[in-house]
Amino acid sequence: MAVMAVMTVGLGARVEAGAGASSSSLWEAWPHTVPVPPFALKHEGMRAQLAAILARHEGLFTIAEEGASAEGRRIPLVVLGNGPTTVLLWSQMHGDEPTATSALLDVLEHLGRTRKTPETERLLSRLRLAIVPMLNPDGTERTRRTNAQGIDINRDALRLETPEGRFLKSVRDRLKPSIGYNLHNHTAGLTAGRQGPQVAISLLSVPYDEADTENEGRLVTKRLAVLVRRLLEPYAKNRVGRYDMDYTARAFGDSMTRWGTATLLIESGGFFGPDEASTLVRLNFVALLGTLHALADGSLAAVDARDYDAIPLNTRDRLFDLLLRNARVVSGAGLPPYRADVGMNLPPARAGFPGSSGRGSRGGVLELGDLTDFLGKTEIDLSGRLLVVAPPGGDEGWKRTLLGLVSRGRATAAGVLTLSEAELSAEAKAWLGNAPALAPGYGGDFLVLQPEDEGRFRVERRISPVEP
Repeated sequence: MAVMAVMTVGLGARVEAGAGASSSSLWEAWPHTVPVPPFALKHEGMRAQLAAILARHEGLFTIAEEGASAEGRRIPLVVLGNGPTTVLLWSQMHGDEPTATSALLDVLEHLGRTRKTPETERLLSRLRLAIVPMLNPDGTERTRRTNAQGIDINRDALRLETPEGRFLKSVRDRLKPSIGYNLHNHTAGLTAGRQGPQVAISLLSVPYDEADTENEGRLVTKRLAVLVRRLLEPYAKNRVGRYDMDYTARAFGDSMTRWGTATLLIESGGFFGPDEASTLVRLNFVALLGTLHALADGSLAAVDARDYDAIPLNTRDRLFDLLLRNARVVSGAGLPPYRADVGMNLPPARAGFPGSSGRGSRGGVLELGDLTDFLGKTEIDLSGRLLVVAPPGGDEGWKRTLLGLVSRGRATAAGVLTLSEAELSAEAKAWLGNAPALAPGYGGDFLVLQPEDEGRFRVERRISPVEP
């Protein structure tokens, strides 16, 4: 492809090899520009952030043009830098995948703060950045994947029935960028390989044909992916994975590469913990700026594209929000207790990101039995304990049930149950009434019982897949 040949010269012979930007310096420089979590940043908030950045850093960028969504919301194209190599970055093609939108605003803020430094001057003199921070504002307003027409924009590269897709295609055709960054979120339930931890960032050097042909553009995006992994390793150790995806002509990433814009897919996954959302934004910030500096200073050429295949492939459906191991289970079906692991997910709103909970979007028990090959974001070893389905009604329901047990001599006033395992199984079946017994789909609470001696059990804790 002619565009690829020009890009190779632009990133090779015409620049001196530099050292790139260190991940530690970028990590510490993260400006945390957006004060609200990514899912709270909507269209007007994004435009207000752009205006505020431009007010702080006059002349940093221009709004080269604006497209319009199906419902008429404006889609700004931000352009900065005057270099010979154009790089197109677009985010929130899916309205419920917002992490990189905040990261792109952080990139703009950082370039504004550092525009007089040699590193940023070099970046802006050798690259022209074209940024669409929010391609699907209608979907963003609804926190849903599709646009207002109900169409997945990322599957509209051939028919171009969406105004958002037509706008992105027109930008690509006019600017003819050599490199594209396709920025998304994926489910938080992926692991980096079968034995790896939860994936924070996933990468794909996007193919442009069914044969997965490797040309110079693919080599560049493979190098970019390898560099992202290196940049993030200090902060997301073993948490960078790789997609193994088939070529899809109707998808924009595949089509961009076919049209001559070699595209790197970067998807944010999960980073379980209290600062999950902001950590993922920060990781994106480091990945984006680190690779852009490497494109600008020529250091990307020293990255071995063959290391791309060493990035572990993502594995689906191995990660639960909560995994209870080695319990003796009283299921409420009146059966004798049995040993099982129980994997469950929280409802999406509690799992960290709306619609992003692993192994589907529903909360409750997903699987039980021998889950040795699975992982949990949180794991609890219940060896030596009984896991019993709880009476409906939460704490109040248990209090009423306990009073009934005390009145029949099946519990002490201190709340110690005085009955055999067989009697406990019968009681659990009775207190569930018409509620379903434990099986995949169960959404009720559990009681964890600690045996004290023969025929005596103390309630140690309550576990709920719904409430904290």
